[in-house]
Amino acid sequence: MIIRNVTVLDGQSATPLADAEVVVSDGRFSAVRSSADARPAADEGPVLDARGGYLVPGLWESHTHLGGYAFSKPENERAAYISQLLTDYLDVGVTSVVDLGGPLDVELAARDYRAKAADAAAELFFAGPVFTGIEGWPVLDDPKRAPIARQTDNADTAYRQALELADQVDFIKCIYDGEPGAPDKLPLDALKAIVAAAHEKGKNVLVHVHERIDVEEAVAAGADGIEHAFQPQEPSSTAEARDIAALLAETNTYYCPTLVTWEQLAYNGDAGYLQQLVEGGFATQADLPQITSRPIYGHEFPRHSARDSRIRLDYAMRTLALMHDAGVKITAGSDVAMLMPTPPVALLRELHLLAKAGLPLPAVLAAGTRHSAEKIGQQTGTITVGSVADALLLDADPHTDVAHLIDRSHHVGTLRAGRPSWEEA
Repeated sequence: MIIRNVTVLDGQSATPLADAEVVVSDGRFSAVRSSADARPAADEGPVLDARGGYLVPGLWESHTHLGGYAFSKPENERAAYISQLLTDYLDVGVTSVVDLGGPLDVELAARDYRAKAADAAAELFFAGPVFTGIEGWPVLDDPKRAPIARQTDNADTAYRQALELADQVDFIKCIYDGEPGAPDKLPLDALKAIVAAAHEKGKNVLVHVHERIDVEEAVAAGADGIEHAFQPQEPSSTAEARDIAALLAETNTYYCPTLVTWEQLAYNGDAGYLQQLVEGGFATQADLPQITSRPIYGHEFPRHSARDSRIRLDYAMRTLALMHDAGVKITAGSDVAMLMPTPPVALLRELHLLAKAGLPLPAVLAAGTRHSAEKIGQQTGTITVGSVADALLLDADPHTDVAHLIDRSHHVGTLRAGRPSWEEA
């Protein structure tokens, strides 16, 4: 198949390739070239006219919890529920979804369900249960949450468990949050053992953090990615962010700030915030009754206060651009969708906030594509020869306005593993 009359933004270069054609063979990109180098269509299959549109890599949701969303459903409905969510993601241009922690049996069942499904949907990558301390976050003292975590205070046990888990998942997730030495915090030697085991199996490790010291110790332990913007000790100073930026850039460690998480936790129960979402196109008036009827609405999150969440959001919004300028590879992930109409909309809001924080638009695109793929060890998320043919066709240039990327009125269709939605339409 050939896609012609298109401008390609490949996710790597900041310079678009105008008047291009893209060849797809066996679900992968096999050529990306100028139309001046075009060949007869008969040699490479049917031709799709992009009508002067812009082809970008398919978007990635690099931090969510589909298994967690599904856990509230009856057991026999969970795999189908996740499958529907993956279809919903594809409908907004997201071709890959990364689940950062959930029950292993649910996620394996969802993958099996998708393998037998005939409809197109985003691809699922998952961590299975996270590693945490004894009764650490997110388990605490609730036995119903036990399936979502491996609780450990022993490095040898953690190493053995990580070796076993690595054979069943796409990457490994650790929670490194809590007071040093407290039983609910994963011990540092256990974190190091988990990283060693995962890397031995060729799997990356992502680490949830709270404060600066957590970031520094996680990086020293060999973490491949840091999840969540950290809580600054001195919010009025950018010094901590500059130090962390230098560390992440030097060690090539990915950084997923989950801005929309902190925004929702900071403004949960605030009707004015919901109106902002409506005005920004992230919700409608019709969505608001459903959002405000959720049990969490207006109630403080158990782990993070509204005040602390606002500090983390404000600090990240002020310092994310300097982290990008330092060379930090930023990824896009939403984590929770407490106040969003759907989980896919939360990812679109995250991309909007990355732009609002001052990231150049090519960097926003990289955060939502290539960097998110690389974070879990996947060499895709680009429109380059050999990559999986996942793409989003837009009718306007996303390098001039982030709305062209996230406003669904600009979405012409998706390409998922070489299967174009606009041809079906």
